[in-house]
Amino acid sequence: MALLGEPPVQPERQDFSAPLRYAPKAPPQRSVRTRRKEETRPCQLRINAVPNAAGSAYLEQGRTKILATVYGPRQAERDRQQARAEGQLFVEVHFAPFCARDFNKEESEKRAVLYNSILQSTLESVILLERYGKTAFDVTLLVLEDDGAVLTGSLAAASLALADAKVEMRDLIAGATVHLKPRDASAAGGEELLLDCDRAEELAMPEKSAVLHLGLCPARGLVCLLHSVGPLPPKPFEQMVLLAKDTAEAFGAEMRRCLQDQVHRRAEKKRARSFGEILEVDSSFLDEDMAVLDDGYG
Repeated sequence: MALLGEPPVQPERQDFSAPLRYAPKAPPQRSVRTRRKEETRPCQLRINAVPNAAGSAYLEQGRTKILATVYGPRQAERDRQQARAEGQLFVEVHFAPFCARDFNKEESEKRAVLYNSILQSTLESVILLERYGKTAFDVTLLVLEDDGAVLTGSLAAASLALADAKVEMRDLIAGATVHLKPRDASAAGGEELLLDCDRAEELAMPEKSAVLHLGLCPARGLVCLLHSVGPLPPKPFEQMVLLAKDTAEAFGAEMRRCLQDQVHRRAEKKRARSFGEILEVDSSFLDEDMAVLDDGYG
């Protein structure tokens, strides 16, 4: 407080030389599950999503969106000895920068490296590479939106894209993801199994939770992928495998139905094209006949 006759005290001047940083906070993600524990999210499948590729597929499971493309077969590099006996497969997974609100480039690159290894070994087990000597295939997976179950969704999308490219395979691959959520010590009952969790549910999982990724060949009934993270006791592990297998069988039926619909559409287009060509040929012959009959005297 200034005394009588003295000038008023001036407030300290703030330093605005350094710009203030503002980062908007993302809204809290909803972790309340509105589906049943053994219920999956709605899924949409589409073949030939990229016309310029040899084969392509688009998968939308909940809000997870994945685009798979296949290019090849192309001539393999000469310095690779393996290409002489059998073909090669190269798998690349890319996460779009806008695939998630909390996108982390470093974490996404680590996940991409892990998924590349898992997907490549799994797809190589079903593709008849021995029939594609000295050639190579390139499979690219672009995650447009990451809302959970990206690994098994990428596996199914890549399998559909390879089938669309008419690559010879032993069977399709359908996948399912199951989480094991431990209950609190005060809660009654044992562990809780959750099928096809979204990203919010995955982030809300406690420390001692586990996840199981399963890939199944539906026609042959063989498991081609079994990948887990976290502690899995024997009894819950068996339940998770059975639940994932039943889900993969149902998902495999949808994949086969999607391929059958695409074959029917292509057959109809080919039939319509051939019918149009026949009409054009008939009209040309008719024009020639009319020209011959017309002698100029009407």
